[in-house]
Amino acid sequence: MTNKPVVDFSSDPLVKGPCAIVAYARRLSGKRPALEYIENLKLSDWAKLAKSFIKMAQVGRIHNTERFRKLGGNSGKIYEFKIHPKVRVLCFQLGKTWLLTHGFNKETGDTPSRQIERAEVIMNEHISLLS
Repeated sequence: MTNKPVVDFSSDPLVKGPCAIVAYARRLSGKRPALEYIENLKLSDWAKLAKSFIKMAQVGRIHNTERFRKLGGNSGKIYEFKIHPKVRVLCFQLGKTWLLTHGFNKETGDTPSRQIERAEVIMNEHISLLS
C-alpha cells in the first residue's frame, strides 16, 4: 500500500466518471483559486475531498448534506463541498461538470455571503472565458 493520493489535485479535470466531471474554474487571469486552496490542505483533508469528488463523478450527486449542499446565492447555482470541521470548497455546475471556484476555512455559523459572492464572480469569469 502506498501513500499516494487517490486523486491528483494538480490535474484538470480532477475526476472523470460516468455521471459527472469535477474540474477547476478559472479566473480571467488564468488562476485557479480552488487549486491554490486545496494545495495547502493537510493530506487527511485531501483524502476526504477526493472521496467526495469521486462519489460525485461516479454517482452524479451526494445526498448527505453534511458533505455537499446547495447554497444558492444571487444566481441560485452555488454549492459547497464540506469537510468537517471547517474546510469548504465552493462550486457550480455546467452540464455534467462541477467546477470548483475556491475554498476557505469556515469559522462559525452559516457560509459567509462574501464567500458565495466570490464564487459567483469566479463562475461568471469562467463562463465568460468559454464564450
